[in-house]
Parts: sequence; structure tokens; C-alpha cells
Amino acid sequence: MHQRSYLVFQSESQQVPFTFLYPAGWQAREIVDEDGIEVFIAGPRNQENTYTVSFIVRLYSASETPEAAMATFLERYRQAPDFCEIGRASGMVASHPAIEVEIAYTMPLPLQSLNPLLKVIRERRIFFRGDNSLTELIYAAPDEVYDTWLPDFLILIQTFMFPVKHADAAFYPLISVPGEASITAR
Repeated sequence: MHQRSYLVFQSESQQVPFTFLYPAGWQAREIVDEDGIEVFIAGPRNQENTYTVSFIVRLYSASETPEAAMATFLERYRQAPDFCEIGRASGMVASHPAIEVEIAYTMPLPLQSLNPLLKVIRERRIFFRGDNSLTELIYAAPDEVYDTWLPDFLILIQTFMFPVKHADAAFYPLISVPGEASITAR
């Protein structure tokens, strides 16, 4: 297995409340506006130089459930040529219940070309609610390189976290006092 190195994404903006690891050499760009927060991480281009492998982390205020957000996403993409839902799952991300879906569809590439080639694109999206917000973790790549970068997306998912606010943190002593069996946390 090829060893890759990773960078920690930690925004300089106080408005971006999460961190995660992403592959070194990829370019992260954050967009913060009134609609929410999006971090777009651009990876390598495909062999034909027509599509950029990417991860996207999106957080926005929404009252809808992750299930409703997934249904909206699927409804929008069902119109894509050769749409196929590959699978669904549920689990936990950053201690929050999450749902996930993988799809494939055909896209003419390069976009806006007179003679585009049809390419199969695979996407995986994970939806979960945080404190008053909905978070999406997205991976998109051409089918022929999808499995190459999927382990890196898994690293992003496993390392995604909302840092603990110190006021909410519990104290657990790491030392013991000789002669005392335990210390009560305050």
C-alpha cells in the first residue's frame, strides 16, 4: 500500500468550526458566506485532464434532516445520464448519526467542448446534523480512479471533528495521589 502524507485542515477563520486531514499536495479553498461554509479540496486531474478529483466539506444552516437532504440530492441527480445508485449506509461521523450514499452517472467531458467524451463519475456523500447545522462530506472522481482516492476520503471522514469547547469539556485526572484510590472530578 502506498504511504501518503496528510495535512490538517484548520481554518484561520473563527467561523469554520471543524478540522480534518486531507492529502498533502491537494489544494484546499474555503468559502464562508451567509449561506454557510464550504471547503473545496482539489486533488489530481484525470488522465485526459478534463476532471479534478475532489473532496468537499459543506456546513450550512438547515432545518431539514439528513434523510431529507439525501432525498433532495438524489432527486436532483436522478436526471443525470446513466444515473445509478450504488448503495446506502448509516453510521457515525464526529459522534453524530450519519447517512451515506454512493452514486454514478455519465458526464460529457470536457464541459463546453464541441466533441466531449462521456465519462462515468462516481460520488459519495455523507449527511449529518451538528448543532443547528447540516454537514455534507462529498467525494467525486472519474470511475477509473475512484478507488485510488477512496481511502483518503475515509481518512477525512475518520479525522473530521468539531473541536471541543473548553467550557463543555469534562476534567479527567491523569495522575493519582498516593494512598487515594480515586479522585472525584469537579
